[in-house]
Amino acid sequence: MIPSLTKFLNKTIFLSYLALATVTPLLFSTQNSELFEVPKMLFVYLISTIIFFLTLIKFVLQNKITIPKSWPLLALFFFLIIQSLSTFTSIDKFTSVFGYPSRLNGSLLSQFAYFVIFAGALINLDLKQAQKILTSIVVGALAVSLWGIPGHFGKDPSCLILTGKITSDCWQQDFNPTIRIFSTLGQPNWLASFLIITLPLAIAFALGSKNGRLKLFFTATSLIIFTALVMTNSRAGILGLAIAFGIFFLVLGMKILKENSKIILALLAGLLILTFFFGDFLFARFLEGVKPKPNLQTPPSSTNSELQTTNSVPRGTESSEIRLIVWRGAYEIFKNWPILGSGPETFAYSYYRFRPEAHNSTTEWNFFYNKAHNELLNYLANTGTLGILAYAMLIAKIVYNLYQKSQQSKDQKAQLIAKGVLAGFVGYQTSIFFGFSTVASQLIMYLTIALALTEKKPSSRLEVKLPFKKPRTFLVWPLTLFALIAISIPIRIYLADIFYNQAQNLKSENPGHALLRFEAAIDAYPSKNPFYLMDYANTLATYSAGLEDTNLSTQFADLAAYTTTKVQALSPNNPIIERKISNTYLLISDFDEEYAENSLESAQKLTHLAPTDPQSYLTLAKIQAALLDQEEARRSLEKALSLKPDYVEAQELLEQLTIDQDSNEN
Repeated sequence: MIPSLTKFLNKTIFLSYLALATVTPLLFSTQNSELFEVPKMLFVYLISTIIFFLTLIKFVLQNKITIPKSWPLLALFFFLIIQSLSTFTSIDKFTSVFGYPSRLNGSLLSQFAYFVIFAGALINLDLKQAQKILTSIVVGALAVSLWGIPGHFGKDPSCLILTGKITSDCWQQDFNPTIRIFSTLGQPNWLASFLIITLPLAIAFALGSKNGRLKLFFTATSLIIFTALVMTNSRAGILGLAIAFGIFFLVLGMKILKENSKIILALLAGLLILTFFFGDFLFARFLEGVKPKPNLQTPPSSTNSELQTTNSVPRGTESSEIRLIVWRGAYEIFKNWPILGSGPETFAYSYYRFRPEAHNSTTEWNFFYNKAHNELLNYLANTGTLGILAYAMLIAKIVYNLYQKSQQSKDQKAQLIAKGVLAGFVGYQTSIFFGFSTVASQLIMYLTIALALTEKKPSSRLEVKLPFKKPRTFLVWPLTLFALIAISIPIRIYLADIFYNQAQNLKSENPGHALLRFEAAIDAYPSKNPFYLMDYANTLATYSAGLEDTNLSTQFADLAAYTTTKVQALSPNNPIIERKISNTYLLISDFDEEYAENSLESAQKLTHLAPTDPQSYLTLAKIQAALLDQEEARRSLEKALSLKPDYVEAQELLEQLTIDQDSNEN
């Protein structure tokens, strides 16, 4: 019984890794609050939980715990410990544990998931299985590329799913795939980073294949992946790819280069031709980045709350200028929390305490930055000195071990794979120096590294015998029960997110129905979610204002205030939530004078949480004006305008207050 059960577990674990490799990059959902990152991360949580418990059950059946002696695994474990310590001291523990709502990647939960996936691969998979999964990763990248390329020609398959029409018009102009494709990754730079990891691996398979058809398949796959990468028009992506190619051809060695000279020349010729046909806009973007450009002060038409690299023809402030400003802010965060940082994934909040005033002079001044747009600075700000040192050690151990494998492995195919993974890893790290990691790229990075380091016969393992004379199969049942409970967590988050998305869509047209959806989301989520609670409270306040029944409206207002109090305790350092708190109290201020005072206090707190953001002072001014404190409202508006002299909304409100004051005097 035990051998057959162990065999079943091994097969299920292998299939789980295949699912991770092929399904994750392709996943997106129209039902969630965010199309791309949220469903991908929740799928990773689900599969990593399955892998974790299946591995535990294997340990029980084998009556021993087997751990590979791997320096990268140890370095990743140390990095995870630092992340945990940083979470313990975080300025917002909810976000550090669960992640920023529309990102999730980078949270403590995500780091645990990646550690399980990395360790599980080294524990459970053999060389043959590892190479099959690596092949599926390349096939997955091919599928992602083929999905994205038609968008360049105005035929995005995603639009067919979203609208029923094969067009590219379903996206906003700033995300026009005819200019910069993003496929199922959600953003051109994210797609480029993902493809950088997989392209050298695809070329390695092309060089290492003995079968002529397979060699042709992987060569064609490499060219298709490169085509998609060029169509992203990502400068960071192309720079990362250049570094990856340099590393790859350097570690290949003259012998392999000579043996595969024809295919390498054919690949290079193909790459040059594809660059010639599809690289015009990419070169224009590189030139745009280096030539002087006037700083346009016109606010962007979109007030999207998250920074996205524009997908349209470059306009406004150059992205490199904005990055330098954000990087300066990230360094200021580090100076304030030098040991463990402000907490994993809290950049969205800590940045606004130290946001340089120069940010207000950019055309993206009112975009919301939840990442430092530099992976190293992101870790430096969020996890401090210990975090960045742990991450640097992890990178060093990965590079060393991959290089060692690429030179010393007795299996030639394994050598080539290690070379490809090493090149992809270094190129990827280069690209996210100007950006940040996302679910698909982070997953495939860890997965390719673990699979490339897998040995045919594991040479060094630490074995810990369990305190039983023989395997205790009865322990399988409680482990299975715990597994089902653990698996329910990502499922609950998924359902909660769907309910939350439905509530957001309903709250303007039918706040009563929206409240029911918010309540379902709050109940489904496995923890108290301050974002859900805050939007619920705000909708309660809006709903109460529209009710004719005075007693009923007062009850809803009191419930809104009570819920808001809970949110303040859960997330006291979050400027996004604080702005909603002040507006919520303002909506119910007619019911109780205390609510008016709370609204004012919250708005004043907002100016401390985001002291250089003119929007903070506009919010305060609106509340002061609503509470008939015109003089203080004028002072707040003058402060907003001192931070941003061309702030149109602040100018208009100040003019209106002046008119009102003149009319009152007359």
